Amino acid sequence: MTIATPTVRFSAQFSRWRSRLFGLLGVMLLSSGCGDVPSTSQAVISDHGDLTINYVPSEIEEYQWIQESLEATEFFDDLANELNTEFAFPEDIEVFFAECGEANAFYDPNSVEITMCYELIEQYMKIFEDEIETQEDYDNEVIDAALFTFFHELGHALVDQYELPITGKEEDAVDDFATVLLIDVYEDEAAFLSGLWQFEGDAIEEQDHLDDLPFWGEHSLSSQRFYNTACLIYGSDPDEYEFLIEEDYLPSDRAERCPEEYEQKSRAWFTLIEPYLQGE
Repeated sequence: MTIATPTVRFSAQFSRWRSRLFGLLGVMLLSSGCGDVPSTSQAVISDHGDLTINYVPSEIEEYQWIQESLEATEFFDDLANELNTEFAFPEDIEVFFAECGEANAFYDPNSVEITMCYELIEQYMKIFEDEIETQEDYDNEVIDAALFTFFHELGHALVDQYELPITGKEEDAVDDFATVLLIDVYEDEAAFLSGLWQFEGDAIEEQDHLDDLPFWGEHSLSSQRFYNTACLIYGSDPDEYEFLIEEDYLPSDRAERCPEEYEQKSRAWFTLIEPYLQGE
């Protein structure tokens, strides 16, 4: 893999997100006669932990190559360092890239660990190997897919560590977190679109197994996750993502409310995590 490390510092991006959302909130409060505009503050908890990245060796040759390639790029190491400057963590959150026996990623609240499986990275590699022309684009597509999943699992970790008051399905909420963070903070179009196309692929596969779908499960159906994510992406910039309507990815009836839905989700997530940001 020949992945470049992140070049945009998260601090500048969080600052822009903070300014935009407090500006919107201030306009609403002033127009309703509710008094002063809120101001930013230091984190409400002490910073006692860090997000750390670990690459677990594997005896399987293919996974050895994935481990060595990820480790060599230092992509996720640099990302963790940036997040550590922004968030006050009450304790360490360990991230393990490891062999799991299945293509998966998950957060364990008991051990406070995020696991990103080599099998999942391998799955992303197989998905994109026939679709991307250059090696650099292929490598970056794989990393972008992993990045969306990483932020999804980080969302679970933040809900747990900060005891965030999530209503509805947590899985849907952290889908929103990953999408909003990649749009508003990281501004990584390839990564949030990669998350969208992952849901599309899963939705197509679901159509062949409708009788076996776990309607009782904690995850919404992949088709629902696809449309919800498409709505947030379109709502963030309707002109830029008009193709989602033109190419029939997003029904126009749903699209009408997507800008409002995007602002609501973006404001909600910032409101939830702002007390735990370490400030300017």
